[in-house]
Amino acid sequence: MAALPDSSIAAQLSRIPGFDISKRVIMLGILILLMLIPLTMIGDLVNERSYRRYEVENQIASQWGASQIIGGPVLMIPYVTRSSYTRTDGSIGSTVTERAAFFLPENLMITADLDSDKRRRSLHDVLVYTSQIELKGTFAPANFADWNIPASDIKWSEAVAAFGVSDINGIVNLDMTLANGALKPAPGPVGAKLFHNGLQARVVGLEAGKPHDFAIKLALNGSGSLQFLPMGNATTIGVRSDWPDPGFVGASLPQTRTITKSGFDAHWEATYISRPYPGQWRAGDLTTDLLISAVGVELARPGDVYQQSDRIVKYGLMVIGLTFATIFVVGLLTDVRAHMVQYLLVGGSIGIFYLLVLSLSEQIRFDLAYGIASAVDIAVVSLYVGRTVRRLIGLVTAIVLVLVHGWMFVLLQMEDAVLLCGTVGLLLALVTVRYVARNADWYRSRTPPPARPAE
Repeated sequence: MAALPDSSIAAQLSRIPGFDISKRVIMLGILILLMLIPLTMIGDLVNERSYRRYEVENQIASQWGASQIIGGPVLMIPYVTRSSYTRTDGSIGSTVTERAAFFLPENLMITADLDSDKRRRSLHDVLVYTSQIELKGTFAPANFADWNIPASDIKWSEAVAAFGVSDINGIVNLDMTLANGALKPAPGPVGAKLFHNGLQARVVGLEAGKPHDFAIKLALNGSGSLQFLPMGNATTIGVRSDWPDPGFVGASLPQTRTITKSGFDAHWEATYISRPYPGQWRAGDLTTDLLISAVGVELARPGDVYQQSDRIVKYGLMVIGLTFATIFVVGLLTDVRAHMVQYLLVGGSIGIFYLLVLSLSEQIRFDLAYGIASAVDIAVVSLYVGRTVRRLIGLVTAIVLVLVHGWMFVLLQMEDAVLLCGTVGLLLALVTVRYVARNADWYRSRTPPPARPAE
């Protein structure tokens, strides 16, 4: 009996020029989109590990010292106001109300030496610092004349010096002198909520109409950043450290800075004109938060492993797409097909690459972890493709993965030009694919199956 013609719909469609290749391209696109699922799960894992590191940093900061903001000193001098009123019987009575006036230094000089250190807990190293800080300056004679306050109503003997430290848990040692006398600062609420956290001490020997010098020596632990409030009418701030990667933060940048591999040295200068609060005020008059004028430095950690892992995972779909495209185009040119399951196994191997980078980078340097994971990924994928599809396709896939992983590592080292270089890399990849596939016959139909022999 002669073979019956194949009249099924699939057979008819397969004879349409280009239908078979179009079907394979569509299935390939669907497979690439399916790989978004494991990539999204890996991205969530990176975020989870990063959040765990953040928790460890907070735990160590709560025990060692958090980011520090130093403010002051501020001289707080109480005074009384008197007012009269008429009683119901027509006699005149008077009330006395105690208030406080605040005075900032006429000049303030701050020097700080930071020594970086690391504390380890579980898998995570947390960057901390110890600092030796010295503040010197002079308070000008307190002037109450602008407020028409009689000298007899000023309580000089109850004057208080306030000093702000954002995390007093980090204080190792503190010495304060003012008006030629040593002060005994104690933690507690600072008058009129001058600082969020701080200390204050009763000043003995304060005299009207005279300037008073002060000196503060502070040994302070902290982490993250160290900032100062430029509270003098003329303020100079100098910060030196052995950390080579500073990030300058706050209201203004330093006027001069020197950064080397062995550390940095930065200097700020500010006057009362550049800050949003006056040199003296009465309680209730100040509406500006003093912290907005803070300047200082952050001990930045370049090359954070979780940030870098997150960046390469975002390129994951592109890496998988280029790998699949390589297998498909080379197979198209050599009349070799890869099965959908083979594509999925290759995509799974690439997904393992990102997990390997993440897990290794928690134990060793990121560049070394990236190199090991890349070598494993290239070997596993290329050997599998070469063994199960064709040796030539495996070799080309290995070359493509070497180029892609190397290109991604270069992108990780960049900051400002990463978008430009990434775009150029994608453009070159697209041009290469178009050049290699320039002679492909996209309208080629699948070779029809041989006719069944007559029975």
